[in-house]
Amino acid sequence: MIRKSFSVVIIFVFLVLLLFFGKMLLNADETKALTSLDKLEKRIALFKPDPKYVDDKAALVTLQEAIAAAKEGNYGIGACLVNKKNGEVIQRGHNRIFKPYFRSDMHAEMDTLTGYENRIKTQGSKVDGLILYTSLEPCPMCLARIITSGVQKVYYLAPDQYGGMVHLFKNLPSIWQEIARGRIYDQAQCSPELRDIANETFKYSSKILDEYLKKE
Repeated sequence: MIRKSFSVVIIFVFLVLLLFFGKMLLNADETKALTSLDKLEKRIALFKPDPKYVDDKAALVTLQEAIAAAKEGNYGIGACLVNKKNGEVIQRGHNRIFKPYFRSDMHAEMDTLTGYENRIKTQGSKVDGLILYTSLEPCPMCLARIITSGVQKVYYLAPDQYGGMVHLFKNLPSIWQEIARGRIYDQAQCSPELRDIANETFKYSSKILDEYLKKE
């Protein structure tokens, strides 16, 4: 009986230690990721737009939003809508899939378009000639939403070989291709450093989220 009780205690202690150290490792990963994000955020803050790259200013806005998304515990992707006439940022948004609560539709482009459309509903201030900028190439769901929205020009900072749909545009159903005829979906003319930051921010956040989701 004593041996049996002792074995139970040993197993219990082992499980407690496993849980404790597992949590420590998870916190260490999160801390490391935040440190990396802080460094990326500093690079963004110190960056000066290069006149040679016409999309640098809008690109910076998407990166600010991408960092905000990653720090909240979402995928590090940001987006904004810009008035083509004067360069004013009309709406900005970022990925909010997991925080503050799970929303499968809250990709960065979705968040931005929804915010803008809600504002039109309440204020009636629709702006013609909008350009959508996003830090990562839009996925199939977002590209379909963008096409439906009527936005004529879309520029992304970093390509997404595995999840992006722009480079696979010809694989869209013919009806979507027809609706989008004459519109522009292309990589932004931004500084290479900004493209790198967009890619790094997404990768950092993806790594942390993927590890977290595996444990769920």
